[in-house]
Amino acid sequence: MDPRTATMAVHNLSRSTRPNDRLPVELLTFILNLRFPDTDILFQSRKRMAELYGLRLVSELWKELIENTPTLWTHVSGDSPMTVIQDCLRWSKNRPLQIEVYSSQFKSSEALIEYLQLLQPHSYRWKTLRYAVRQRSRLRLDESIAKNFLESPAPMLQSIYVELDKFSPAPTVNLAGGQAKTLKRLRLQDISLPWSSNLLHGLETFSLQIKGTVPAEDIINLFAKSPGLRRFELSCQGTDGQNNQTAPTGGLNTAAYSLEEAVVRTRPYIASQILSHVSMPNCRSLVLSTHFTALDDIHTLDDALVQFMPRIGEALDLGGRTTLTWSESPEFRYEWRSPSKYDAFHFSLEFSGIWIRIIMGWIRGLVAASGSQLELEVSLTTSDLEIGQAMGGLDEITKLEIVSNSGSQWDETEEAAPLLDFLGNARVDADGLSWAFSNLQELDLRPSGYGPIKVFNMFNKRFLHDAHIKALEELGLSIDPPPKLNVWVEYPNADAEVMMMTALENHWGTKSLNRVEWDDEALEDLE
Repeated sequence: MDPRTATMAVHNLSRSTRPNDRLPVELLTFILNLRFPDTDILFQSRKRMAELYGLRLVSELWKELIENTPTLWTHVSGDSPMTVIQDCLRWSKNRPLQIEVYSSQFKSSEALIEYLQLLQPHSYRWKTLRYAVRQRSRLRLDESIAKNFLESPAPMLQSIYVELDKFSPAPTVNLAGGQAKTLKRLRLQDISLPWSSNLLHGLETFSLQIKGTVPAEDIINLFAKSPGLRRFELSCQGTDGQNNQTAPTGGLNTAAYSLEEAVVRTRPYIASQILSHVSMPNCRSLVLSTHFTALDDIHTLDDALVQFMPRIGEALDLGGRTTLTWSESPEFRYEWRSPSKYDAFHFSLEFSGIWIRIIMGWIRGLVAASGSQLELEVSLTTSDLEIGQAMGGLDEITKLEIVSNSGSQWDETEEAAPLLDFLGNARVDADGLSWAFSNLQELDLRPSGYGPIKVFNMFNKRFLHDAHIKALEELGLSIDPPPKLNVWVEYPNADAEVMMMTALENHWGTKSLNRVEWDDEALEDLE
């Protein structure tokens, strides 16, 4: 039975005047705890409190029972009135607390400080702390007040999530007074922790997102301090002078047997130091994102990925086609990733500051070293013809998706037309007549908004009729016709363009046509 339904049934029974219909207090308490579980997930705190206070009004028995069930009051959030917060702290007795502090919950700095002062004497009971004071908040909070609160001794803490981008540079804080010996989950953003802190021992998840840099050696030592680490995430900008860092020499010297997921977003040197010195034999997901400042920086990752080669090969063999995505916001960035639908090793490699020809040369070498074949699905979020030309010469591309990077449909703009035209334009050279994306088999234009008329015109240029091919060959011109396409298009007015869709479906260059018809209600939702 759903806990909400059970609560209503209990409500009805509690109002019964027949003794046999009275519900035992133990069962009522059990159902209430099902409805309001004592977990470390804080969602809809205001709604939870409103419902609890409403249930207190059912009867004196319910009021007394609810107020004397400490597990119902362990979630303390700043979006509740101060009187409710005080009730939670009092009625939770000595139970561990789930604490939530978001600057967006407060209208004034004074209200935030008052809330912190209410919570601080109970720091010995904190089990989960979520604290986020963001720069866009208009609240004024001295760094000393924030540090004083976050450094409160909290020996029972098991989860810490802190975001503190209000101050620059990021402060170093001795969280929980360094006394949280049972800490399992640590996530920090724009705040640093002393690398000698006891909190770095025995972790199961670790996430650090910070502007600036971190010592690679201290990150490597983290895996030795927390051998049970299951998820690791590091995001730091680093600096151009990273290569002067010291780090362990030699090959893999630290084993992270429990690690299942690794996310590394940093400069090539730091990423290479971490991944080439920490063995991750059971890692099933790797996200590596880096920015290159020199053309040969990409080869600094060769040693880093050696241990993952067999798993990358396994993912390629099982999933077949991998995805290469190009985007231009906020900077030119490429992402090469494996299919996520298969239960195999998942990887995502993100690059910026480097040309596609260099990336492709490196990817080809990586795939060859893994003993697999490369087949690509490309997603373009640009109308830049230069990017299309660079991609058009890649024989490994068998699927192309063109995504609009603006709110308007591309077939209504002049700037988008060259990219679609490029697919249809023939190339004439010493070898004869050919087309870009020579092995393309699937074309998905749904996200771009290209209309069927433009697609049909492109087909007429890309695919010559057999009679025309024969005539050109008789003139001594070599023809390399591209494969027929499985194409996906969508259009807003099915009635007006049904004839053109029929023509496109019957075109000799079409292998299959997959279309999505928008109804008036769907169009209104988009507008």
